Amino acid sequence: MTPSSKIYAPNVYLFAFHPCNALESQSNSPVEFASLWQKCDEILQTKLAVSSKFYDSYFHKKDEPVGRRVNLIDKSKVNGRNSLAFAKEIMVDNQPIPVKGFVAPMRIDDSYALGLQIRIPEKDGDVKTADVDVSIFKQFNPDNCLLPDFVQSYFGQTLLITAKQSVEPNQEAREDSQFIKKLGKQCLENLISGDNLPDFCRQGELFGSPILEYGDLSQPDSYCHVIIWFFNSATTDDIWDETRYSDFMDLFLYRNKILRADQDSRKLYAVIREEYKHIQLDIDKTFDYLERDRAQQRQSKGAGLNEEELEYLETQMIKLPQRAVKYARMLSDLQFCENTIAINAQNYQDKLNQISLDIKACKKYNDSDADLSFLATFGTQNCPQFQRQIQADLGYFQHGSGLLDKAMEAIRGVVSIEEAYRDAKLEVTIQAVGFGLGVAGVVAGGAPYLIKQDAPDRKFYLPLLTNVEIHPFVLVLLISLGAGGAVWFVFMFGIKIKQLLPKIKQQLPPFR
Repeated sequence: MTPSSKIYAPNVYLFAFHPCNALESQSNSPVEFASLWQKCDEILQTKLAVSSKFYDSYFHKKDEPVGRRVNLIDKSKVNGRNSLAFAKEIMVDNQPIPVKGFVAPMRIDDSYALGLQIRIPEKDGDVKTADVDVSIFKQFNPDNCLLPDFVQSYFGQTLLITAKQSVEPNQEAREDSQFIKKLGKQCLENLISGDNLPDFCRQGELFGSPILEYGDLSQPDSYCHVIIWFFNSATTDDIWDETRYSDFMDLFLYRNKILRADQDSRKLYAVIREEYKHIQLDIDKTFDYLERDRAQQRQSKGAGLNEEELEYLETQMIKLPQRAVKYARMLSDLQFCENTIAINAQNYQDKLNQISLDIKACKKYNDSDADLSFLATFGTQNCPQFQRQIQADLGYFQHGSGLLDKAMEAIRGVVSIEEAYRDAKLEVTIQAVGFGLGVAGVVAGGAPYLIKQDAPDRKFYLPLLTNVEIHPFVLVLLISLGAGGAVWFVFMFGIKIKQLLPKIKQQLPPFR
């Protein structure tokens, strides 16, 4: 054990968050609301092997008290405490070391919040506990049971590690500007087994003590948020109390909700981008379909859409509105993500302001003790970046809704023109048939007067078929139908010539 690797009274805090109601933007999301409590019970019973039973100590959903911020511990089962306490001993170098902790399940607004602490107390009874090596953290996180892959909380989690530096002489190490960073890395490597350690993010100071943050926001699939905070100031000990713990619970809830909304927005972006591409391709396909050589053929022949084309457009008129609604829902979900980030970013800043005011209200602290810039960076830099990205996405993809609206309007216009064209064509045909039938009726009425009235027994024969007798009534009928058909043909021919004349004039060279 080297002096630089020794710490005193280490603590590991797990802050994990989960929805307690169906999410507005994902009403069909298969989220198990009680899974966070089940994981906690598994951590205590299976991984940490403590005797306290978490499952029987909290209010289940149907028995939960009402309120915005509710402690879900059933105090009647934990001796009136606000949390479930546990204790055990571990052996290190053949020496027993006491380990204590607590579990505090809560409901904050629409979310469940799990607070789990594992620590070596500063005193065992009246006896000060000994310094321990950073390897003690291996005992706090067996099988990586405190990491996101195991806890699987929907909104995410934060691990906060606190420890005091050893009081043993270590002047050479303390003069090293990288001492805190190296010590933090040692703690992290012992807490998390394996090669997938979160990347170092930044270093700062909070309440007068150095603090380190780990986790790369650009890698959401493997993101693990860890904060290591070394208490080397009496001010830090004084400020960090039960109230600040509760404040940090709120801060980490807002933070993780923001990150979850940003991750959801990136997934939505990928889906909407693909849908936007398909919308553009389908709209281009629709109008390319209409603008093929058939258009020139229709123009030269004076014909409208054929049945296949009309059926295709009518199908598109049914599909496009459904697609527009689906696309609008996607944009609405993206807008929901932006709203979620905006609301929780404001809540985050409000909580920071409250903490700062509380510290300043105690006259014994100076301004640097109330400096929360390390925590404020997330709200002032990351959150605006998330919001700007979503706003840019919405501004770009909203054109897709406009494209769909214009495409539906254009298709409705084409179909309406085609229906009007067909109605007009049908009207002309009806007029021609009516005119022909009228002429046929007139001819039929006058035909008996055109036929010479001979003896009643006179017989009529078909031309060229002198042996085929025809009745006078049939003869009159044939004459009237022939006359009507001839008139119909002449009428329709005239209409056709009238339609073709403008196109013929367009094709003729200009007269000089």
